[in-house]
Amino acid sequence: MNRKTISGRDLSKTITSEDLLGKEVIDSDSSFIGVIEKVLIDPKKLQFVGISIDKGFLRKGFTIGKGYIDKITTHAVFLKIKVSYDVKGKIVFDNEGFIVGRVTAIELYRNKNKIVNIFVRSSLFGKEIMIPAFCIETIGENVMLKVNRLEL
Repeated sequence: MNRKTISGRDLSKTITSEDLLGKEVIDSDSSFIGVIEKVLIDPKKLQFVGISIDKGFLRKGFTIGKGYIDKITTHAVFLKIKVSYDVKGKIVFDNEGFIVGRVTAIELYRNKNKIVNIFVRSSLFGKEIMIPAFCIETIGENVMLKVNRLEL
């Protein structure tokens, strides 16, 4: 279909909000994040600013700014990043391979995708502990720390 504006500009390659709603959102590690629930537009500048993601029943959704979006295709939206929220529920290991606990919450830097602290429910300490981001070596299937559990 040949869509044109009043000025005659060709709009045939544009994407509508209808095209995006319900599409899958995939992070940089090819993991499914959720589906697009809303398209966010700045009402003053009339520009696309991001998307709101539905993570499913009983899971809190969140928004992603356009700067984190790599590409939009007819089937999905691909992100440039691994979403920090996915750290919740992962098992945390110290640098010797001992289990420290499970991530219960995260603290992000402002509205960015940058972790400041993770909070871990630890049976070792019998309580929830805060682990700063500089103690984290890697985040993958689990969280690996740079430090020994006794240094926490």
